[in-house]
Amino acid sequence: MTRFIRLLLPLLLLSPALQAAFFPAPLIDADWLIEHRDGVVILDVRKKENFDKTGYIEGAIPVDVGTVRVNRVIDGKELTRMRPTAEQFQTFLRRLGIDNNDRVVITQPGHKPGQLAGAARLYWHFKFYGFGNVALLDGGNAAWVDALEDLVDRPAHPATPGNYQVGAEHPEILATMPQVRAALKRKGITLIDTRNLRYHIGIDKKSYVYDYGHIPGAKLLPYKFLTPAKGTQRYFKPERLRRIIGDLNIDLDDELILFCNSAYECSSVWFALHEVLGQPKVRIYDGSLHQWTQYEDNPMQTRVVF
Repeated sequence: MTRFIRLLLPLLLLSPALQAAFFPAPLIDADWLIEHRDGVVILDVRKKENFDKTGYIEGAIPVDVGTVRVNRVIDGKELTRMRPTAEQFQTFLRRLGIDNNDRVVITQPGHKPGQLAGAARLYWHFKFYGFGNVALLDGGNAAWVDALEDLVDRPAHPATPGNYQVGAEHPEILATMPQVRAALKRKGITLIDTRNLRYHIGIDKKSYVYDYGHIPGAKLLPYKFLTPAKGTQRYFKPERLRRIIGDLNIDLDDELILFCNSAYECSSVWFALHEVLGQPKVRIYDGSLHQWTQYEDNPMQTRVVF
């Protein structure tokens, strides 16, 4: 029996269920990371031009946020900032030195909501491809400093490529354009625009979005509402998140489909709803308005829905 357990143990360690049990929650604090620092791989997500501007948690491996998403052609449309394919994601993680049995903590500078969104987007990719052993550092590197820990000037780099094998996909956290079109005609599904009000009502738009406003019927939940206006970007506590969402007249019992300009900002909202609040029926529309507005028959509106 002892020999059987010894042979079986490596396979058990690769089990997503057992992997996920290593972390107390999808969102960990700096105190937990201080205690478990030697048992995790830390990925620091930021813009490449900021690689040398702010410090790193010692041993953290830098991830260029611009490489987290890729260009893809879908139905003849050239799309940018999209989810990588399984093969692309596998290659991406191997270059970062990741193996299937690693325990990964994703961090970021921690000063702006957009930095948090970049980390949440990478986290969503891990989850979509079945890697369960991953967590976000709440507040990022700023929280590490708040805990009176030091940052170092230079990041680490993997000594050798990883051997990560991509897992099964989880389409239950992804929404496609046909699913969004179908949601316009179904009750019990709420579309949520996670951008700011100026974009929502069509005062402004991004250059890669080709029409003003939002998908008809969508309610507004700006991603910046989930963290403080200033200071370290920690998610609000669950009770406060629920109050904010309720005050915006969003029913958490509905199936929720999130979108923004390019599925970047809405990743932060997905993390808050799906991982922090434990809402199971939350999807990200990966194409978001970048894809939606490339089709003339996809409707848009500017009127606010309450």
